[in-house]
Amino acid sequence: MSSINPHYTFQYSQPEEYRFSHDSVFLARRVFEFVKDDDWDQARGLDLCSGCGIIGLDFLFHLQNETGKSLAAFDFLEVQSLYHDHFTKNLCELGETKTACHFINDNYQVLSTEPFKESYDIVLSNPPYFQVGQGKLSPSEFKNRCRFFIDSDFRSLILGIENSLAPQGRAFVLLRSLADHGMSYLKEAERLVSKRVSIQSLGDIRGTDLVLLKKD
Repeated sequence: MSSINPHYTFQYSQPEEYRFSHDSVFLARRVFEFVKDDDWDQARGLDLCSGCGIIGLDFLFHLQNETGKSLAAFDFLEVQSLYHDHFTKNLCELGETKTACHFINDNYQVLSTEPFKESYDIVLSNPPYFQVGQGKLSPSEFKNRCRFFIDSDFRSLILGIENSLAPQGRAFVLLRSLADHGMSYLKEAERLVSKRVSIQSLGDIRGTDLVLLKKD
């Protein structure tokens, strides 16, 4: 896939210390193309490991501007509070929206708790790619928390997604193959989920697997 984004939305506010990659905007566009014909008026969405909100806001931008549709609510779950001000600026750039958008500054382990049970019809996520020990850590704790599973682990991510998906809900997650480290996130996700959740690879985005998790 080209590294040039052909579906520009708007200029994002983001930390200078860690800039988002095109994986995020390509994910938002690809998911939009998968679901654009669905009815979203009563739906709730989640941008998981949201950073400054790029994936969720891009998705909403495409949905509103190309179909005139909107979701009832969209949450943005991010453990690093530094992102909050950037998210607020980016939400203003999105412009008028019927979708109630909320930034939740918390660890994604919260998704496994009762208040989040079966809450979301759609989840989009570009989570950290690496375990600690898989690659060199940066002197920046902020950057490391973006790239590595430090605040929690992959198991908690997948189980949180399963718990928080509504019946017939779908999660679109970028999972990088770590063959060099003898591990496959896709196979690990298949092992972790219950029989209520099906997992399907939808191809790749710039070399990273786009995986669909769907709850019965």
